[in-house]
Amino acid sequence: MKNHLRDLFNSLMFGRQDRDSDIESTSLQVQADSSGLIFFESLQTITELKIGKGSPVAQLQMVVLQMLLEQGDAEPLPNGYRVSSRVAAALDDEQADLLHLPSRFTHGFVAHVKGHTRNSGFRVQIFASIDGQEHPVLIKGPYLYIGQSQPYRLTPAELSAFSALEVHGNLPSDEAGEAANLRLMAQLQAARRSGMDLELGAFSNLNVVVPEGIGVVATRMPDGSLELCPSLGDGSTPDQLDKRWSQLDLTRDGGVLRIEERLVLLEPEKIAAVREVLGSRRIPAGKVEEFIKTPSAFIDASLVNLDLGFSVRVLGIGKMQHMDFGPLDDKKRDWFATSTRPQPPEALHKHITCTEDLDAFQERLHAAQQQGAQSVEFEGEQFDISEPANVISVLRSIEAGFEHKPVKQEQGGDDQPETERVTLLLRDADELNRELLTKAQQQGRTPIVDASKLRRSPYPHQAEGISWMLDLLLKALADDHNNMYRLQGALLADDMGLGKTFMTLVMAAEYLAIQAAAGRTQKPILVVAPLSLLENWEDEIGKTFKSSPFRDVKVLQAGRDLSEFQIKDAPRESLQLADLLDESDAMSEADIRYSLQIGREAGIHRLDMDSRVVLTTYQTLRDYQFSLCVIDWGVVIFDEAQNIKNPNTLQTRAAKGLKSDFKLLATGTPVENSLGDFWCLMDTAQPGLLGNWAEFRSKWITPIFKATDEARDQMRIEIGSSLREAVGPFMLRRIKEQQLKGLPSKYIRSGLLQSEAENLQRTPELAVVMKGTQLQAYDSVLDNYRCQRAEEDMRGQALSALQQLRLISLHPRMGDKDLLRVSGAKAARKAIAESAKLSVVLEQLDRIKAKGEKVILFMVTKQLQITLKLWLSQIYDLDIHIINGDTAAVQKKRDVLTRKKMIEQFEAATGFNIIIMSPVAAGVGLTVVGANHVIHVERHWNPAKEAQATDRVYRIGQTKDVYVHLPAALHPQFDSFDVHLNRLLSGKLMIKDAVVTPEPVDEKSMVTSLGL
Repeated sequence: MKNHLRDLFNSLMFGRQDRDSDIESTSLQVQADSSGLIFFESLQTITELKIGKGSPVAQLQMVVLQMLLEQGDAEPLPNGYRVSSRVAAALDDEQADLLHLPSRFTHGFVAHVKGHTRNSGFRVQIFASIDGQEHPVLIKGPYLYIGQSQPYRLTPAELSAFSALEVHGNLPSDEAGEAANLRLMAQLQAARRSGMDLELGAFSNLNVVVPEGIGVVATRMPDGSLELCPSLGDGSTPDQLDKRWSQLDLTRDGGVLRIEERLVLLEPEKIAAVREVLGSRRIPAGKVEEFIKTPSAFIDASLVNLDLGFSVRVLGIGKMQHMDFGPLDDKKRDWFATSTRPQPPEALHKHITCTEDLDAFQERLHAAQQQGAQSVEFEGEQFDISEPANVISVLRSIEAGFEHKPVKQEQGGDDQPETERVTLLLRDADELNRELLTKAQQQGRTPIVDASKLRRSPYPHQAEGISWMLDLLLKALADDHNNMYRLQGALLADDMGLGKTFMTLVMAAEYLAIQAAAGRTQKPILVVAPLSLLENWEDEIGKTFKSSPFRDVKVLQAGRDLSEFQIKDAPRESLQLADLLDESDAMSEADIRYSLQIGREAGIHRLDMDSRVVLTTYQTLRDYQFSLCVIDWGVVIFDEAQNIKNPNTLQTRAAKGLKSDFKLLATGTPVENSLGDFWCLMDTAQPGLLGNWAEFRSKWITPIFKATDEARDQMRIEIGSSLREAVGPFMLRRIKEQQLKGLPSKYIRSGLLQSEAENLQRTPELAVVMKGTQLQAYDSVLDNYRCQRAEEDMRGQALSALQQLRLISLHPRMGDKDLLRVSGAKAARKAIAESAKLSVVLEQLDRIKAKGEKVILFMVTKQLQITLKLWLSQIYDLDIHIINGDTAAVQKKRDVLTRKKMIEQFEAATGFNIIIMSPVAAGVGLTVVGANHVIHVERHWNPAKEAQATDRVYRIGQTKDVYVHLPAALHPQFDSFDVHLNRLLSGKLMIKDAVVTPEPVDEKSMVTSLGL
């Protein structure tokens, strides 16, 4: 399915041999130079393409380039675009084919290393290896040339290797020493680890390490004193290092240590740090307490990375493991296996005794590997899955005894082992702390907010919400911070559109005022939010306060302020290798390589300045988990907190490990898929409130799964209401329709039968019967499937047929040639007329245009997004924006349009306008009250996600009635794909004022409903 767009373009380009020259003439010209690629045409042609005229192929390329521009990955030129080598190398195959770029090089490379790294004559050359023959190569931007052949497009790993080689080759003679030579080899090894097929000779087994910083390890001696040893961050133990310090001349400005199969390069500042630690080798017993309290009094912290300490919940650092989150097993487990090591895969022989066991294990294996876990639980035991090739070999051996079908390999095959993941090990909140509710319910003083400092007065429900947060905040400040079960957080689960951002900002400002009044440190504020909302948070600060109560606001994101706080050349912390782990799969905190400048030792460059607001994303929290978790935050705010609902992700581990006075989780959908989501959120906000996972599952989830199908909905209602009572004042949940008096009405318009819903309008014209080529294509899929099913096992083909029906229901030629070769409004309308559903969409757009109103089109399929942009732009003479996962959320360059800017342009246009959005990428947190129509061209299979997307327009600030249109394609004889999906979605229970929310429709349900 993901290759449909590429197949379409290939069919346009290569469908007939006599079309090659025609395609060349209708595509944009591409030229490579040393810095990247230039896509260009004459100024007149580019101008015509921008307004929807000219070659359809070139228009499609313009859409792709414009999307790259909007995400900050392209630069505009007067007659085209420039794309850097880095971006061109990173494009996926679909984008590259659309842009008519060459394919990847599918063979390997060989490095010829001449001379010793200590010698000035040290040289490295890289050759292409094809069928055992070596060929010289030429690199130009992102292109690889071999002789007179057509170029190949480099991968990111290959580009980094050749770039490092070029930089090394251009070094002046006075800089081309051993340090530069070893750094080059380290970069080539990094490229190899990143996927480049590169033979490095002797350096294939000799690892070159360039430490990002020097830490310190303290060993308690028998007499009570401490012996200090520098930590290089490469996994070397103090005993190993003590035997090798003699290799260094500490009086020189650099050196190299050989430790087993590692070469550790120590540059001047690292040698200085080693000297600093070795110069204070012994801390007397009487000074140990003072050293632990203020190590910077003994060691120069500007040279040595001193341990800052984690929160009370962090047990240590170790290997990522998968948590069994299955709903029916109520067995208590040690999630992270801190007490025992996992068994080897060979032990599975005695645990997998039938094909059902094999299938069950494969499901858990797949889920665990998707999370990057290194072990998985099965039958009450932990099994090591860190070497996928070994696991697959064992499973093949087991299945051979069953005469079962072959085991499916995980994507990537045997040659692509899972990356080792190192993360925080957390203390499990095993205790169900009943005192928490008592503390929260105690009468406290009601904080009074100084509204004169605010630019806008809170609505009554917002004043109530602010008071609720501050009441819990004050109780959290008064509780024992060394107790993991202290009162420390809450969940703001208000319906979408009630102003959670405004309320939370006021609470954060009041926290600083409370701290200042008490003479306490005004600790920094951390806001973690989806990328698309960072700009919104910045803007809300200016809209909320007359004068900002914060020192400043820093956006910890690439393209913004991240580089200001990064330690030079430090990698993302989530990439730290598991070779730093000891035999118990744990890691010394002294070996952690922090990547951000934090703590007093960083001086004015530190990230964690008092009163500062730091805005970041869940991905950045994951990538810099160790640095962010040692900071002592004042308040941590998680916006759209459903992003940390899965306990098996690094970002959730990091969220639970953050150290703060108070945590506030904000989400309009506290449950998206299962009650496990809710437990994970509450375990982050307030550990101990709901006990551990096994206890929660037994009490709240098992009854739902044990209920009969007929009784399950009622059981969900009862469980949801009971669970709402159990969390008490730790969750605040209000409904928009109940809280916002005077909010315009919302009408749901559908041509299909719906379950009872408020403000539902049955609109038959929104459901149209398929005909012509669309009906033929739909019937063909069903006929082929039924014929094959009569002759063979079709269990693996049902999902494929389902996806074909889904695409055909959108348009019969999704993926076929000539789909985009339309020019002009008349041709575009004719192409749309081939689809029953899109014909309905076009009719509604014509009516909305006649009213002079604005509309959001929601759809998931990227090909459809691009196709409708091209067609509708020509029909309505509009420059239609697409907001999806590829669109920049934070502005990086002046010419880049971010999501927020695109929405502002859309809303600023007079009268009718269209914007296309993905319900997943753009359906969270954005406000688009300039539109009052929503058309779900493709319905999301999770009703909570669909509701989130709809509520982009139905929230504070909306002045018009809102209309939600649900078009559908019908079959003349039986229920169509759209009818089945609508029936399943309508059958999902919608309980807005309880914890439980509807489950998503899954593929199995659709397959069953369609009779496949």
